[in-house]
Amino acid sequence: MAAVIGIVTAWAVAGVLAGPGKRMLARGSVENFSGKTIPTGMGTILLAAVLSGLGLLTLAGLFSISQLSLYGFWLTLVGLAGLVDDAFGDHESRGFRGHFRALFQGRLTTGMIKVLLVTLGALLISLPLKWLSLLEIGVLILAVNLFNQLDLRPGRALKAFLFLSGGLAAAGSILAAVGWGGALGLLPGDLRSDYMLGDAGANLLGALAGLAFVTVLPQTGIIIAFVLLVLGNGAGEFSSFSAIIERSKLLTWLDQIGRPQAGK
Repeated sequence: MAAVIGIVTAWAVAGVLAGPGKRMLARGSVENFSGKTIPTGMGTILLAAVLSGLGLLTLAGLFSISQLSLYGFWLTLVGLAGLVDDAFGDHESRGFRGHFRALFQGRLTTGMIKVLLVTLGALLISLPLKWLSLLEIGVLILAVNLFNQLDLRPGRALKAFLFLSGGLAAAGSILAAVGWGGALGLLPGDLRSDYMLGDAGANLLGALAGLAFVTVLPQTGIIIAFVLLVLGNGAGEFSSFSAIIERSKLLTWLDQIGRPQAGK
């Protein structure tokens, strides 16, 4: 029941705020992959939807205040770190390698600031969660970076989140459920290229997925998730997900589902 309430609440809030949010963020419009100028930073609407879902569940006694405070801090920090990158980043340096290369060359990128904030946030939330090991912290950080690499085409990051967290939401994970609701609410507009989630949204999806993994999966599952995230991050760092997807007819078809004139 809690998961259903979370999905419906986050979906409703995301759907209601999508239009006004798009207009609010119009001043910060950027060109997408096809050269169309659209608002970015819609991850702020996703954050509002997720926190609304968690807040309602807390008021209903289905989610603890301590969990809301801890997870809300992590999700807000990651989302705002991404928003800073959306607003001030030049996006010339991408991925862990690009940001560290720039740092060694004497340039501090907004992406590196984001990496530091995400790492610090993962370490901080691990303190009250005494069971949280370096393995789980690694899952949190790698999940954020993976979704950041995925968000290069309309709907891609949202569909990946829905796929990866669907089983966890069905199993009753409240974090996965509110993420599902928010993702469903924003997916239609993202697929139509009405707006972009931006790093604020992609990072938030990764933060939600990572939290769902470490709070629901058994230790064996967390180990498997860590290995898969390492492989996924490596693929994105040394190649690109767009190139990998384009080499597979199945992945290309899945990637284009829902986009206007898909496949034409």
